[in-house]
Amino acid sequence: MSIVEITHHDEVIYTILDEPPPEPPKTPRYESKLEKQLKETKIPLTRRDFGYAETPLKQPDQFLKKGEGIGQPLKKSDHKCFVSGNLPPVPKRPPPGKKPEKPKINFKVVNIKKAIKTKPKAVEPRLVDTRDGHVKRIKGSGEVPEFCLRPDFGRMPAYLVKRNRKIQREIEKIKYAEEHKESLCKLINEEERKKLLEDLKHNWQMMQKAFLQLPMLTDTIPKILKKTKMEQELRQLEKDIALVESNPFIYIYE
Repeated sequence: MSIVEITHHDEVIYTILDEPPPEPPKTPRYESKLEKQLKETKIPLTRRDFGYAETPLKQPDQFLKKGEGIGQPLKKSDHKCFVSGNLPPVPKRPPPGKKPEKPKINFKVVNIKKAIKTKPKAVEPRLVDTRDGHVKRIKGSGEVPEFCLRPDFGRMPAYLVKRNRKIQREIEKIKYAEEHKESLCKLINEEERKKLLEDLKHNWQMMQKAFLQLPMLTDTIPKILKKTKMEQELRQLEKDIALVESNPFIYIYE
């Protein structure tokens, strides 16, 4: 068995444990570079005190005179007016002694004449309908007939008269247009009738020539249809020619 001799009893448990990590250093405070320049250029104000113990008074002849006070600042403008020599001269002011003559009117006489010519205000008719003296106007109360005595009573209003006139003008305009309307039926003259007859006969000859040139044998459906169609057209042309020859007066509709 071993024996350990302890001579110094200054051991502490807190010193045995690991120490916590040191705190990181703080970032330096921000300082503006311009602030140092301003402090260097700033002129210190010396001899600062609390002022006079008693405010010194000015001399009697040093009162505030006209034009010495703090007035409104003058507005400066960069505008420059370049005046040419073609402008007319500035008119001169009239002399200060002469003043325009005022008309001589006697206002007293004018007022007297107006007072003589003025008429008194007409008395408005009123009605007292209670013993307490309640007064009301007769006009508009319904006690006296008014509406039936108007000059336009029983007459047609102006807007209705205007509208009826407008309607009557439109009706007359329509009637005039119907009476003077050009007829759709037109009579052709003799030259046009002869020209029409010649054209019909020419068409009949051309159709007859084409019909005679058809083959004798019609053994297919297209041949039969073509032949029947041409026969119908020839009959219609013959009817038209007979109609034009038999009627000397022919009317057409456009």
